[in-house]
Amino acid sequence: MNTKLETSDLRWTNHPADDPEWEEVSGLDDESNSVRTYQICTPNSPSSYWLRTRWIPRRAATILYVEIRFTMMECSGLNQRHCKETFNLYYYQSDSDEATPTHPVWMENPYTKVATVAADHLLRRGGERRSNIKLLRLEPLRGAGLYLAFQSQGACMALLSVRVFYRKCPPLSRAFASFPETIPHSLVEQVTVGVCVENAVTPPGEQSQPPSMLCGEDGQWVGQPTSSCACRPGYEAGETDVRCRGETVSFMYKIKVFI
Repeated sequence: MNTKLETSDLRWTNHPADDPEWEEVSGLDDESNSVRTYQICTPNSPSSYWLRTRWIPRRAATILYVEIRFTMMECSGLNQRHCKETFNLYYYQSDSDEATPTHPVWMENPYTKVATVAADHLLRRGGERRSNIKLLRLEPLRGAGLYLAFQSQGACMALLSVRVFYRKCPPLSRAFASFPETIPHSLVEQVTVGVCVENAVTPPGEQSQPPSMLCGEDGQWVGQPTSSCACRPGYEAGETDVRCRGETVSFMYKIKVFI
């Protein structure tokens, strides 16, 4: 999910429904593109105001990242006793898009709390407008999808964009071995489904050990394959270690002239 790519209303859910304080408005991003944002300002109230996204399919990922860009007003300039400079992020897992205005119940349980998010840069009246970016990690995830929920209790803030994504190691050929696109499910994922590239084989005695490699949670391959592949007899390495080509054979032709 990436709200910066949305061209129409986000249609997220407000709670309480009879007193919706989160307001969806159009704004401009850093490149002056029109985006949909949510804002709230209740520095005089300690009540909880919730905002829930639509259902987000998880796909094959078990680790998701949430990138939040937001602004937050400094409380000292608002002169309100209940003002806060933080908000809470929660998520709720489900196997289908089942949420309603009253389900799940609007509280920490059944939601799972991710973090209390604080601003590194606060807005001051007449001061520079600076936004904050926070990257948060969700794991372990098991349901087919999830909802994100934002809870404000006295903050004066705006959600400028929300992006939900996962990382994956791209297809790779290295040391005459080929590995498929891989989604890591832990700090380091061992990939044991590698194969030798065309016209390459594992050396004798290693046939039962296909090439393996490590995929890091940051989407980067780590190190070198643990099982070796080499070009077949009659083939040689190309300009790189990802292709085996036929050997170049030079012939010397002798011409005999008979008189």
